[in-house]
This record gives sequence, structure tokens and C-alpha cells, in this order.
Amino acid sequence: MRIQRLSEVWTSWVIPVLVAVVLMTSSWILQAQPIDRAERHRVPADFMSYQGAPWLERDERMVEEQPDAVLETMALAPGDVVADIGCGSGYYARRMAPLVPQGRVYCVDIQPEMLEIMDGLARDEGVSGIVPVLGESDDPKLPAGEIDWIILADVYHEMSDYESMLAGMVEALAPGGRVALLEYRIEDGTGDNLKADHAMSVRQVLAEWLPAGFVLTGLHEFLPGQHLFIMGVHGDPELVGAPLRTVDLFDGIGQGLLEATAVGAGEESATVRIRKMSHEPVVVTMPVGVSFEGEGGRPEMMSRRDAAILLDDDEWHDWSIRSVQWHRRAEPVGASDQLEMMPPSDRGTLNQLMYTMQVGTYRVADSPLLYLPRAHSLEQAAVWIAAEDLPYDDLASAPQDPRLPAQYAVAFALVYCDAAGIDVTQRRVWDAREQIFGRLRDPGLNAWYRDKAGQDGGR
Repeated sequence: MRIQRLSEVWTSWVIPVLVAVVLMTSSWILQAQPIDRAERHRVPADFMSYQGAPWLERDERMVEEQPDAVLETMALAPGDVVADIGCGSGYYARRMAPLVPQGRVYCVDIQPEMLEIMDGLARDEGVSGIVPVLGESDDPKLPAGEIDWIILADVYHEMSDYESMLAGMVEALAPGGRVALLEYRIEDGTGDNLKADHAMSVRQVLAEWLPAGFVLTGLHEFLPGQHLFIMGVHGDPELVGAPLRTVDLFDGIGQGLLEATAVGAGEESATVRIRKMSHEPVVVTMPVGVSFEGEGGRPEMMSRRDAAILLDDDEWHDWSIRSVQWHRRAEPVGASDQLEMMPPSDRGTLNQLMYTMQVGTYRVADSPLLYLPRAHSLEQAAVWIAAEDLPYDDLASAPQDPRLPAQYAVAFALVYCDAAGIDVTQRRVWDAREQIFGRLRDPGLNAWYRDKAGQDGGR
């Protein structure tokens, strides 16, 4: 639930990057953290302290998250038993309690201070019917088989032991019970104003929830920045609504379930034209790192985030895929340029780089987890360093995000490349290392540079 606005992110990242890093000594060296298969999926976020409870009650949530529309979609019945897991100050629990006057609302949190705050706010508002529950990181502590609805509002990404929590939810749900899961989107950039581990893609959610025994019965994208998933328990004969079919793009094409073609769409995206071949709705996902190749097998674009689309009719749909260019070229690929899609299976360190950029985190020795800016310009620079070995002048002259000067974009791009296992000291951009890092006032990047400059033997 802890999120950080974009203005705050740039202030803390650019000069300097993070307050925590100000305490760094010269002995703190950035450790390139290889992303193994378990971590490629995502890195769970730290949970929000009770001291941040006022943020949960901010007025802007009514516009940013539209809780009334969420509750309308859930259509709670007066006698429903509901659980708000990770309830914090009870923002949703206090809104649900009047809707279930013959039922009750369990407000579950792992911090007793949060439950005290919730209880005080409920008393002040005259709201009754809320039962506080002190849960644990691996157990929601809910009664088995009694819960008609569970809601998780921007909290699931913080669950470090999500397998146990998902198992606990399956056990707690009554026959026909469902889950409303809210998570900020990765796919379209609306989640880029958050820390990288505070947003999730449809693909990431399904990869964890479906093996845990859930099925997807609804996927709503009407909110400004959040996915709204409706989940039920697999095999539940009383479940309302048929499960949605979910499929990977390439699996769906191979099975004859989908038809799809791709064309260029400028410097930052590609367009996939897609339709389903069956009558049932289907949710299609695409992984980060998909290659879009032009004439003669020339790689042109590469997807920089997971992507997802719900196909609920038989029409063709234009699916925009956030991408980076493989090569710097005078004219970006356009709608007249046909592209062939290739799965991310044989690109080695470039695939690793794309996963690393989607995860978006790194560490400096024993520091807390640190975050890199979510900006197309620096991710494009990282790909050009890895795939084309461009020198600094070419990278710096490319279009830049005005909030991120070229030196910072390239410096962060080098961090990404290093974390993906690319030896940046052997790239041409390294010849301009003093020009890049000599102007930075960022202690984290400067410590990383001192380490790398020492390793290259003064080359």
C-alpha cells in the first residue's frame, strides 16, 4: 500500500538519489544483484508502517482509486461476511461495513497499531460491524469457510510469504466466495509514479494466483491506474460467473486460439493487432523481452514491460506494447512496417536486462532496497549500450526525459546493464566515464563508479 508520487521520486533519486544513501561511506559498493529465476518474477515490497496511515486516508484516493466504483462492482449483499486483508486504517473496511448490516467485516492487519487507528476512526464515524484481526505474515487468521468476499487493496505486492497467504484465503472463503484484488498496473505506465515493487502486471498476478488454486472470473480496467481482479476458488460449484480463459500470447497462437500480427508504432511502442478465434472471452498476456523483428530478421523493437489484454468479442483489437528500439535509427518503425514477434528465449543477457529493468531495484552493499527511475530514456540507453555498444555522445544526444539529465540517464543505464551481467567497462560508453560521473552529485552512483573504475585498472 505504500506508494510514492513521481515528484517525490525524482527529488529523491536525481540529486541525491535516496536519503538512505546519503549515509553511505566510501566502503559501500554497489553489488550487481543477478536476478535469478525466482526473482525475475518480482521482488515483494516492504510493508507500510502504521506511521504512514494518514497517507491511506488522503482525499485523492476518491479520484485515484474510486473506491465506490470498486464496491459497486463487488455488489455486496446485506448479509455478506467480508474480510479486508492488509486493511491498514480501515479505508475499505469502514466503507463496506454499512453495506453488510446483517453481516460483518474482518479487518486484518499485521500491525496492532494499524488496528487501533482503524478502531478509532470507525468510532469517530459511527461505523460498527468491524472485527479487528491481528494477522501474521503467513496467515490471515480468518475463520475457515466463512468469508463471502475478500478485498486486498494495493497490499498483495507487500506479502513476502504469498504462497501461505493465498492458501489461507482459499481456506477462509465460503462456497461461492470471491476475492477482489487491486494492484497498480505495470503494463501501460500508470504505475510508473510508484516505486517499482508497488505495481504488478496481470501476468505476474496470474503466475502466483492460478497455481494457488484460484481462477480469474473478472478483469476490470476502468480504474485510472489499477487492475481490479475478481478471483474465485477453482472447482467451486457455487462460484458465480464462469472462469476466464487465460493464455500466453505465443501459446495461444500455437494452439490456434489467437490470430495476431505486429507493426511499428514509433520510438516507444509496437502495435499488436489481435483477435480470438473462439467464442469465449480470453485474457492474453505477453512477457517482457519479446522481440519485434523486421525484414530479414532484423531486430527492431523489444517489449520493456509485461502486457495484457482482455478479448471479449470477435473483433480485431490494437494492443499497444511499451517497447524500446534495438538500434538507434533516423526514423522509428511505423505502422507500415510489418514486424514478426519472437518470444524471449534466445537473447541471453538482453533478456536478463529486460527482466532487470522491469524489477527496477538494486542494493548498495547492506543498504535498504533502492529504486531506479521508471523512464523510457534510461531504459532505451541501457538497451543501446547492451545491443549496439553506442558511445556516450550518441546516447546523450538522443531525446531525454526533461526530468532526468543525460548524465543521470546513462549512469542509471550502466547500473541496469551491470546488474544484468554485462561488463560495462568493455563498452564504448565507458570511455566517457569521467564526463558522465564527474558531474553527478549522487552518492550511490558515485560509489558504484569508484568500484567499477577500480576494477578496470584505470583503462
